Formats: sequence, C-alpha cells, structure tokens
Amino acid sequence: MGKVSAKIPNSLRLYRRKNGLSQKDIARLLGYKSSTTVSSYEQGAKSPQLVNLLKLEIINRVPVAYLYWDCYRTLRQEIRRKEELLRSLKGGEVKC
Repeated sequence: MGKVSAKIPNSLRLYRRKNGLSQKDIARLLGYKSSTTVSSYEQGAKSPQLVNLLKLEIINRVPVAYLYWDCYRTLRQEIRRKEELLRSLKGGEVKC
C-alpha cells in the first residue's frame, strides 16, 4: 500500500495573483529553475521548508499564517484547548 498524504490547503495562489506574479516569478524569487515546486506548494501537495515559507511571506507581503490560514486556525484552536487543560490541571494542584 502506498502512503496517502493529505493536501495542505493554502492561499498561495490567491496572494500570488493579487500581487500580479506568475508561478515562474515566484520560482525565480525562491531560487528555483522551474515552477514545478511552486505549483506543488499551491496545490498543497508539498510543504515549503521554513526558509521558503519565510521567503513566501516576504514575497507576498503577508504573514505565513495568512498563507496557510486553515492550518493556522486549526493549530491555534488545538493549542488554546491544551492551554486550558494545562491551566485546569495546575489549578487543581495542592501547594504547601
């Protein structure tokens, strides 16, 4: 059986178009020779490494969280739930 990986929804295409850039333009700014990797990023088939995420933030002039809003929102909710749980556990401790 092959490994099935979920696509990562993002707004890379939206912001690229808002900025009047082509995939080839983005590829050149990221240092790629072709737009294949940029296409994979936009389709959610591949995730950029941290340095390229930061470059995409700079190129698109928006925070990474805006480029991957659904992922950011899900992670934020998960972290907030865990913070609440942590606070409730700490509140129940007996202190001497």
